[in-house]
Amino acid sequence: MQNHKLILFEPWNLGDAVIAFATALQDPERIALACSSRWHSILRHAACGMDVPTLIPADLGYVTRHKHKASMKALPMELTRGATVLSIRGDVRDYRAAKALFPDSTIKMTGWISFLAKRSALIDYGFAKGWLGVRNRYEAWARLAGVDWSKIQDFYAQHRTSSIPSVVIHVGAQWRSKQFPDAAHLLQSLRRICNVKAIAGPGDPLPEGIRESDVSRLVDGGLVTAFAASTHVVANDSGPMHIAALLRCRTFVVTNRAAMREWMAPAAVSIEAQASFRGYHAPRLSDAILPEWPETEAIVNQLDLKGFVPSRDVHSVAVS
Repeated sequence: MQNHKLILFEPWNLGDAVIAFATALQDPERIALACSSRWHSILRHAACGMDVPTLIPADLGYVTRHKHKASMKALPMELTRGATVLSIRGDVRDYRAAKALFPDSTIKMTGWISFLAKRSALIDYGFAKGWLGVRNRYEAWARLAGVDWSKIQDFYAQHRTSSIPSVVIHVGAQWRSKQFPDAAHLLQSLRRICNVKAIAGPGDPLPEGIRESDVSRLVDGGLVTAFAASTHVVANDSGPMHIAALLRCRTFVVTNRAAMREWMAPAAVSIEAQASFRGYHAPRLSDAILPEWPETEAIVNQLDLKGFVPSRDVHSVAVS
């Protein structure tokens, strides 16, 4: 492996890794990505046909839902000597882990304010009121790595086209509080007007009304293949949502939690309930099924299957 000038350090979830990967993908000779080895396969599948940046394993116990111990042994010096390791999370645990994994590198981190605002309603007050703007993580990575943001926007805006729309609904989410509970009604409604397929991850709980026989359990190459064969993807706020956007599907995210401005991929559309939280200090994720989601009819209408016109801007639609 070659030594890289920049290493993006993102050891957390799939969605986080994809967001960082989007920046590394624009300049793979200069930028590498250090992320959990669990995500390396799907990232390579999603970038098939493109120059893939070097993926460095960063497997840390504190980042998983079920915490476990993991060693932080320094990586080979030929990977790290003289490099600058970047992070946008502002988490002191990430700083310590990066120092342990990359002892011969310079560590540069941003995101301290947003990290603290997630944990303090007082610090978040200005963001929650809309007086201060919530930063987008895709844009934050591009800025920190010195990549032209418009280049990433244009990359995501290149949606695949087809005369016959084909919709995939990814019904899974790591937490029930992020899972659209009326997916069965949405699936039934879309079946009346277009080709539609429901998918989920191997360990995802299924929403009420969705049977095991209704979904395909897909991961890595299978998930990428399903998305690549579709024109539209409807998903929860989840890692697969970011994969769908990376594949240039017309991606629609159904949510009722914190302001999606922070997490949205360029050219994706967020379909939010009016009760969605603003700012960073959202309620903790849980396995409770939340009320007040967007109505199924509003989601179907937003897909605009007769002629969706993509934009390279991040969209957010509040639905009562």
